[in-house]
Amino acid sequence: MARTLMIGLTESGQESKINEDAFLCDGRIYPDMLRGKEEQSLSSGKYHQMYMVAEGFGGPGAGDLASRMVLRIANQLLDQIEEYKNPELDFKRFTRDLLAQAHSSIKEMVSSKFSHPVGCSFALVLIDANTSYTLNVGCTTINLYRNGKIYRLTDRAECEIPDEYLGNITVDSLPVPDAMNKSDLQPGDVYVLSTSGFNKNYRSKDLRNDLAKQDAFAATVRQAHIHSGAGDLGPNRTIVAVKTVDLQLELPQGPSPVEAERRRVFNGESIDYEKEAEDEMNNYDRYSSVTNGEITQRASGREKAGVFFKSLLLGFVIGLAVLLIIWFFIL
Repeated sequence: MARTLMIGLTESGQESKINEDAFLCDGRIYPDMLRGKEEQSLSSGKYHQMYMVAEGFGGPGAGDLASRMVLRIANQLLDQIEEYKNPELDFKRFTRDLLAQAHSSIKEMVSSKFSHPVGCSFALVLIDANTSYTLNVGCTTINLYRNGKIYRLTDRAECEIPDEYLGNITVDSLPVPDAMNKSDLQPGDVYVLSTSGFNKNYRSKDLRNDLAKQDAFAATVRQAHIHSGAGDLGPNRTIVAVKTVDLQLELPQGPSPVEAERRRVFNGESIDYEKEAEDEMNNYDRYSSVTNGEITQRASGREKAGVFFKSLLLGFVIGLAVLLIIWFFIL
């Protein structure tokens, strides 16, 4: 399982009223404000991790909604990631469902409200244990920095509106990803996801030079973001960098129930259902609960009946005693 560091930076450009870029980390969508500069960083050791940048276009109330919609749908699919495993992750099916849902939602809820083109590009890195999956659609870019070298995982040049994009209301077919990759992670790997505004005046070799500096990871990414805007502060600029700190071979808290069941089946371990049923019968109505920090035992049906009749008898005796006392004083 990979332990990672992540930093994301986004800045609205001088050419637009709002920031139509957005990025996703740890289940949250940034920026919180649609103007200005924003930064978010975190470390993670989760079994499943997903980081994204999205670049919307179409103007205020259009491109910003489209980019956030893609990130929200991807985050929802991440919550259902176990459904895409059998036992390995079926990333193609995950991608197909993501594109289908995002394309349909953007067309229905955003693009249909405007007469001009509205849509979104995005880049994604999904970490499953020690394996990474990357996906790029449209004008965004993915770079991998490994062992001092930079590898560009996308081929598309900078563009204003891609030939195929999410939310194109004139077509029903899904856009074709221009890059999908799978790789075993290595310690020190850095994935960099960026929008076209970041890449406009900043090349892969510039990114390599910044990441190669012997500074703190966050400092090198901030420096890269500054350098990307040195030539032109007009467009929105967004970068998400994810660094693999180290790798672990086991889960820190044990596998999930779904994963444990899958491993048991694939390892050929038999399940004694009769024994499980017998144990369940023996433990029936004997579950414990915690109240005020103390563990109490729920009584069985027979014990409850005994308590009820004892209480009834005690009430009868007390009532009879009260009647005798009243009778004695009256007479």
